[in-house]
Parts: sequence; structure tokens; C-alpha cells
Amino acid sequence: KHPDADRLKVCKVDVGESSNLQIVCGAPNARLGIKIPCAKVGAKLLDFDIKKAKLRGIESFGMLCSSKEIGLSQDSEGLLELDLNLKVGEKIKDSLGLNDSIYTLSLTPNRADCLSIIGVAREVSALTSFSLIKKDEPKFSKLLPLTQAAIVEDKLACPRYCLRQIKGVDNKSQVPDWLKTKLDRGGINSINPVVDITNFVLLELGQPLHAFDQKKISGGIQVRSAKKNEKLVLLDENEIIFLGGELVIADDKNPLALAGIMGGLASSINSETKELFLESAYFDASTIRKGAKVLGMSTDASKRFERGADINGTIAAFWRAISMIEDISGGRWIPGINDKYPLKIKFFSSFIDRYDFEIPPITSSLTIYQFAIPTFFSGFIKSIL
Repeated sequence: KHPDADRLKVCKVDVGESSNLQIVCGAPNARLGIKIPCAKVGAKLLDFDIKKAKLRGIESFGMLCSSKEIGLSQDSEGLLELDLNLKVGEKIKDSLGLNDSIYTLSLTPNRADCLSIIGVAREVSALTSFSLIKKDEPKFSKLLPLTQAAIVEDKLACPRYCLRQIKGVDNKSQVPDWLKTKLDRGGINSINPVVDITNFVLLELGQPLHAFDQKKISGGIQVRSAKKNEKLVLLDENEIIFLGGELVIADDKNPLALAGIMGGLASSINSETKELFLESAYFDASTIRKGAKVLGMSTDASKRFERGADINGTIAAFWRAISMIEDISGGRWIPGINDKYPLKIKFFSSFIDRYDFEIPPITSSLTIYQFAIPTFFSGFIKSIL
């Protein structure tokens, strides 16, 4: 404790040198044994340079940093606590893998398939000699019988809707550093394990997902049109009064989410959530585009759905998220799924060869975005469905 300041602490900091540094710190989580970023005298942070200082009569030779002070996020409530296995004295950009490059891709509106890491990887694979690395299929060990399923009333607006129950989730568990880092690089703040996983799958596979807190839901899940004057408070705390006809996800009493655009606040999950419904769906592009335009909204989910998501990617993202939830937060997923639209497109290489572009020989059923197909051809495929 600082002898003359209740909120300050005098810290002895090991920076990997022959002697420890004395640094005065006011962070509430400053304590013995943690590893944190340290800016020594002479370091240049975002808004100021670090100089030798004297705080209430005690000399300080540096600064212990929050994630905001080193430019990683806007969180400034306390010191950024790092993995205890990291090497003391190593540069923070090396320890966290921040010595990296940023690639900016300019996509035309018809290339929704490239709004993900896997989409870009497929494109690069198709245009080069590099092979696409496929992940192993997830394996699951904890099962419970299905007790609840979804009802899709509007099958034109929602041809494919996947829903599973997951119980016994520990949503207070620690989010792995690698997941926090990847989300941060994707411009998304870490919230809690389940939300972080759904956001990560969005970036990785391009499929928007949503999780509902099961205890906040009355009865079953329905995909239906909103009734006139129904109300929904969204996750951003804005309230919508429906005109009637908008596509919503609802329970037996009220709308729970604005389908394909944003979830509702009342059914949202938090650190106390232990039982949840995980949703992965394919929504009609024109339905989402019209809904987002009328409401003046644009979200990460709506940007993908209104440009045309991959209907066969729905289930792949679903399994990916479930396996990650089990690995990170535990829980038992419930067998049973509302999934009645497994679209597959078959075509022959002899037919494709009539067009002037190269594609590997086709020996099995493919999704429409498995290879880089020119716009005119993908449009032709859609026109004959």
C-alpha cells in the first residue's frame, strides 16, 4: 500500500532484468503474482510517453497497463492480466502475436461467400495451387434427450432453421486468450464464452448464429411473421413496434429476436446462463434486406444474410459452435434438430468446361460456393433452382 494514498499501491515489477522496477499503480486488480504489460521509462503509448515520475512522494519508473493503454481494446477498468505461461521480459507484440499484418479486401456485393475466413481461404485455394486445409469433424460425448423443437411457419422466408438445446453450460468460465485475440482482430469485444463463440464462428465461417437463454423463454420457438403492434426491445436497447409482417423468432408469448438482424434483450444470455437454445438458420436474402432497410438497421448478421448466405454452411457452423461450447464451457447438447432443407447442387465437369475458366474435376455433390465461380455462372445456377 502507498503510505500516503489509499488507492495507490507500490509495486515491485519483474521485467526480466537484473533488478525489479518500482512502479506506483492505482489499478484495482494490481496484486502479487499476475503477469501484465509494463511500459518502462521511454516507452511511447498511444496518447503519451512514459517518464520517471513521483506520485505522492514515491518514485515510479514506468506504468502497468490496461488493454486500452496499449491499444488492444477500450477496456480500461484494470490491468490486462496475461497468461501466466508467457515469458517475462518479452515484448508484448511478440507474446500476444501482434507483430502481424492487416489485409484489406474490397468485396463486391455478390461475393457474400468471402465474408469469412473460410470463404477467403476457398477463394485463394481456387485461384492458386494451395490446398484448402479441412478441419476434423467435431466429436461429442455428452447427450440428453430432446425436449423441445422449433416450428417454422414461414418456410419461404426461412427455408432452413437449426435449433438445439444445450444444458449445464458454465458461462462464467475463462475465455481463452487465443479466442479473445482473434475476436479483437476482427473488431469484436469479448463478452462471455457463448457469445464469443458465436461471434468467432461468424468471422470464421460467415454464418450468423444466435443463443437464447432457455429460462427466459415461454414454451416453444417459432419462426413467424410479426403481428401488428407487437413490441421487441433489441440487444442495443432500442424498442421496435412492428407494423406486421416482419420476420421474427418468437416463443408462445412474445417476439424474441428480429430474424437475421438482431436478437432481443429479454432472452439474451449472460454470465448466469446455464441452459440455452443455439440457433443457426438460413433466411431469405430479400426478406432480410427489406426488413433491415425498413428499420434502418445494418448488423454483421444482416450484411451476410441480405447478400445471400450459404444454406449448406448453416449446419457446419452449427456443429462448430456446439463443439467449441463443449470444449470451453462444458454443457450437454441435446439430440434433435429442425433441419429439413439440406440443399445440394449436382453438376458435371463436362457442362462446366463449356465455359472459359478452370475448375478441378468434380466427383461428388458440391455446394455452390465450394469453388470460385464467376458471377454469371452463379447467377445462372440460382435462376434454375
